[in-house]
Amino acid sequence: MRLDPDFLRSAGVLMPVTMLHGAHGIGVLGIEAKEFVDFLVDRGFHVWQVLPVEQTGYCFSPYRSISAYAGEPMLIDPRVLVEMELVSPDELFNRIEGVSWSQVDYELVRRKQMALLRTAFYRLKDKPYEDFKPFWLDDYALYMAISQQFSNHPWFMWTDEKLRAREVSALKKFREEFSEEIEFFKFVQWLFDMQWKEIKQYANERKITILGDMPIYVSWDSVEVWSRRDLFNMDADGHYPTVSGVPPDYFSEDGQRWGDPIYNWKLMKKEGYKWWINRLRASIERYDLVRIDHFRGFASYWEIPAESETAKNGKWVKGPGLDFFNAMEKALGPLPVIAEDLGILSEDVYKLMRDTTFRGMRVLQFGFTEDDYHCPHRFTKFHVAYTGTHDNTTMLAWLFELEPEVRERVLMYFGFEGDWAEGGPNSPISKAWARVLFTSGASLAVIPIQDMLGYGEDMRINTPGTFGGSNWCVRIRGEALHQISIPFYKSLIEATYRNNSLMPTDDEDDEDVKIYSDGTMDKKIKTKLEALR
Repeated sequence: MRLDPDFLRSAGVLMPVTMLHGAHGIGVLGIEAKEFVDFLVDRGFHVWQVLPVEQTGYCFSPYRSISAYAGEPMLIDPRVLVEMELVSPDELFNRIEGVSWSQVDYELVRRKQMALLRTAFYRLKDKPYEDFKPFWLDDYALYMAISQQFSNHPWFMWTDEKLRAREVSALKKFREEFSEEIEFFKFVQWLFDMQWKEIKQYANERKITILGDMPIYVSWDSVEVWSRRDLFNMDADGHYPTVSGVPPDYFSEDGQRWGDPIYNWKLMKKEGYKWWINRLRASIERYDLVRIDHFRGFASYWEIPAESETAKNGKWVKGPGLDFFNAMEKALGPLPVIAEDLGILSEDVYKLMRDTTFRGMRVLQFGFTEDDYHCPHRFTKFHVAYTGTHDNTTMLAWLFELEPEVRERVLMYFGFEGDWAEGGPNSPISKAWARVLFTSGASLAVIPIQDMLGYGEDMRINTPGTFGGSNWCVRIRGEALHQISIPFYKSLIEATYRNNSLMPTDDEDDEDVKIYSDGTMDKKIKTKLEALR
């Protein structure tokens, strides 16, 4: 996996799809997504980074998905159902009535969205989704249909032991009895896939690269755990001795107890990491670049006793290491991967980063308080740099939180004189931290949309180690985006030599990307990888 070190300098914006403006209570894959692509193009950006778009579970975190593959139904633009003449304008109005433009009420939006999707499904005269047959779809649709019959509870709470255990005869009987319900979930995923591909094509045609995100773990209530629980450290009934997380760190003195099941790496290796090859292949097909979350877990991971209420009482366990990524590269070719190498690191993580040559992450907010590891003068072409990630507070809020002497040092580093407390999209301090980030040596500089807008703590996306509250709920109003200066960012990107597209050049063919069963790739994906070098 020897990506050329002369990675093109480029710039991007972190904007979760859920945060897009619009009337649907949540961002959707429709005209607002295309408008955001146009927003990036107008200001000279070439990368749109999103958070995971897979279907969320009970807590609505994009990092706790009910499926590693299925798209989130709430992101489907319901207006397409009117265009398909499956719902009426009045029914669409009922879908959007009462939802918020500024915060996502996930319970309300999910209930309204799924009801409208069911109405559309029941009016189908044929099956336009019949040719949509990804390898994971049957198990996913079956799981969702069964879960519906048990009040949407996870598989280990189903009262039917035979369905829990995936007994062949029981599953066959269920498929026959609830075939229409199974078909409904296939229809929903077909809609998501159709709309996602349309947005991605729109972005790619305008030289915008989609940088996606793949969590290292899958949730205990996911279809992947139900269908292959032997690949996880648990028994057949779903009982597990240890769970995932991280020890006490920058974000939490108790650490973060994620609670996801730990992988059975021994069995995964014995099977040639086939499960992971399928998962990473799907991510490469969905996105142009893939950020692997919690990359350090492949070197060593934090294992917490299941009965522990915090993440303090864990231990580091050796991960699959370079052998894993050698298997990925052998099956998939050079990997368009960015490694999230944040948190508590050790020599085994540094070595794995060197051996894979993946680009790691640097975060401006992590600089200045302890050492200069995350300060821009240390960033190189082997890094992707951020002011903050989805787990950080906003830059403005961070400045408020700093001790006065530290803040003065930061402002001196920024070369800033004036009122640092003045926020807003065109405030001097907003432009100052953008300038510092973009002039760094990092090959890719990504700024969260909140930091472009100069927002405060109330627009933080997520607070690690906490559940519920305002996590994942914030949204951006469309009129706010128009306030972000086109001349400033366009000039800054050009002045810092970040006006490079990572997409294939115009003289390449436009055939669909294909990764064949023998692991080889077609011309377009090879061209894409060349463009990343």
